[in-house]
Amino acid sequence: MPRSALLILAATLGAAAADPDGTVVLDLEVGETAPVTATPGANVLCDDLAVVAPEFSASGNEFLLRALHPGSTLCGIWLGNQKPGGLYRVHVRAKKAEEKKEPAGHDGGLPDAGG
Repeated sequence: MPRSALLILAATLGAAAADPDGTVVLDLEVGETAPVTATPGANVLCDDLAVVAPEFSASGNEFLLRALHPGSTLCGIWLGNQKPGGLYRVHVRAKKAEEKKEPAGHDGGLPDAGG
C-alpha cells in the first residue's frame, strides 16, 4: 500500500475516534461531581456507568455527573423527543493518596530524653 494511502487511512481512523465538535471535556477525581446543563425532562446517558454515574443534585434542579472509577466515558444529554442536548467527555482520575502526617511534636512514643 502506498505511503499516502496509509496516511489517509490513519487520519480517517483518528478522526473517527475523536469526539464530535462541541464536546465539553471534564476532568474529575474519583468522588467528585460536576453539574451539567439540562432542561426539565432531559435524560443523561453515559457509555460507561462504572466510570461516571448521572444523578440529580440534592435540590433536584440539575444533573450531576459523579466520578466513580478511573477511566473515560462519553455522556450525552437528551432533551424531550430524543433531541441531542450536548456531549461531555469525562476523564476520571484516581484519588491522590492522602499523606499521613503526624501531628507536630509527636515523638513516636519514645521516652523523654530530658529526664
